[in-house]
Amino acid sequence: MLRRLLIAGLAAALLASCSGGDDEGSSPTTTPFIFDGPTTTLLPTTPVVARLLSPEPASVQGAGGRGMVVALKFSAKDPTVLPAEFRLGGALPAPAPAARPGHNPAFPGLVVGLSSTGSALGGPSVNLANLFQVVSPALQLDGSREVSALWTNSAVDFGTDIDTVLTAYVVAGTAPDTIPPSQANIDVLSNTIEVTFHIGGAGGSTAVGPADATSTTSSTRPGGTATTAPGATTTSTRPTATTAVAPATTTTAPPATTTTRPATTTTNPNPLCSLLPSSC
Repeated sequence: MLRRLLIAGLAAALLASCSGGDDEGSSPTTTPFIFDGPTTTLLPTTPVVARLLSPEPASVQGAGGRGMVVALKFSAKDPTVLPAEFRLGGALPAPAPAARPGHNPAFPGLVVGLSSTGSALGGPSVNLANLFQVVSPALQLDGSREVSALWTNSAVDFGTDIDTVLTAYVVAGTAPDTIPPSQANIDVLSNTIEVTFHIGGAGGSTAVGPADATSTTSSTRPGGTATTAPGATTTSTRPTATTAVAPATTTTAPPATTTTRPATTTTNPNPLCSLLPSSC
């Protein structure tokens, strides 16, 4: 009897809880799934969000130590924390004057470092922001500000066929010309970009063997024969001169025709002519 009462009470409690969930005004309760593992944040929570467009990690940039492309984009909901002006110039190929490292007047808060920067420019701790040739600010529809910065190098000042680490971020105010070893004493407004890539050596991304170093193109005129081995010097063979020899023609004149007239003998029937010619 007691068992039946317990079962009936439990059933009534379950029925009441189900019917209570269908009442108007009640909000459904959603229990999120719990996953084991790290939590990934899509966007930083800093006042300025820094994004790297180029180079990609482990990519090979340029050739012979020249032509690497660094493209950065920064965005902020508050435009006042990201001051920038349009710039087109700086260390562009000749005849534009070469810029020196340091802070960038058009983008004063930009900090960029490269671990392979040569000692002639100041070494890995120098701020390369002033080398960026293009700075372009933009105002978005939601009122946020976006600043793009682009740089490519035309001088071999950062090594050749070498791995290097790029570091970039934005600080409040004017960035230092020399990057401090720690961010403890500077007001960093953005997340820090850090990427490792490779600066291309001579001839591109991979070393070229002697047999493949020379591009062989054989240009042969019609009639000539050229055999070019890989890596060898291009040989152009002119066609062999053709001598046209006309067959000797022998012309034999027909034999000379000799016409011999038969001797004509006139015989006088008068026998006296031989004795007395005057009588004939």
